[in-house]
Amino acid sequence: MTQPWVSVAAPPVVPYRYGLFSAAAVLDPADAREFMAGVQWEPVCADAPAPVTLAEACAVDRPPLHLPPGVDVAQAGPPISLYTGFVCALPGRDDLLERAHQKLGLIEQQSLEHYAWTGTAGNRPRLADPDTEILGGSAAAPVSAAIGLGLLEAFVSDRSGGIGVLWAPRWTAGVLTGAQLLRVENPRLVAPLGNPVVFAHTDGAGPDGTVPPAGDAWLYATGAVQVRRGAVSLPTLPQALSTVDNEVFAVAQRRYLVGWGCAQAAVKVRLPQATA
Repeated sequence: MTQPWVSVAAPPVVPYRYGLFSAAAVLDPADAREFMAGVQWEPVCADAPAPVTLAEACAVDRPPLHLPPGVDVAQAGPPISLYTGFVCALPGRDDLLERAHQKLGLIEQQSLEHYAWTGTAGNRPRLADPDTEILGGSAAAPVSAAIGLGLLEAFVSDRSGGIGVLWAPRWTAGVLTGAQLLRVENPRLVAPLGNPVVFAHTDGAGPDGTVPPAGDAWLYATGAVQVRRGAVSLPTLPQALSTVDNEVFAVAQRRYLVGWGCAQAAVKVRLPQATA
């Protein structure tokens, strides 16, 4: 006699580590208007070193001081609308919508990393943008990973005046940590000057949209990053149930905005070779 399968609890899932949420400010605003077109804010940016004047403030013949026009403005939008779930022919269960909600929580971070990198959801800003500044002439000749990280950290401090965020393809984590270029400051992996690194779910495209050859990688730097999340949208069970075929269409949806200001640059690096 064949014995039936016995249902047991699934093993717990350890949360995704060293991704976007470890480095960004994650906010859940109550104002749904934010997720119609997008948001804007006014970051306080820097441009080091500051200019100097040798004249006294009260000097009549003091030469004019040159200042940039206006206030810096950063924008994020339009929103990224993620959804996930499943179709299930078990309408007697009461946990299907909650399972769709849990599934969204497991993939939102990786998905946002992908779209923040590529902009393929129509979202802006994006890392792989033709206007992204390329450092060290690395588009033509990749620099070492150590030099590349240094260029990015110097750029961020010069443009933002503080700590920003570095971005790297997730598959480079082992190479960069193995070369002792990063250190753990829980819950973050940080570069030598303290900028956290987002090890992103991405194909690693450069500013021109092309993926570098094996052994090379594009790394990016931005100013401080914020992620704004709308409310999770779930249907009620009667709304999700199809009376035609008795299936439950369990779907969870959420809208997001990902943005940064002050600084954005890229550098192509030659990754250090692993040793046996």
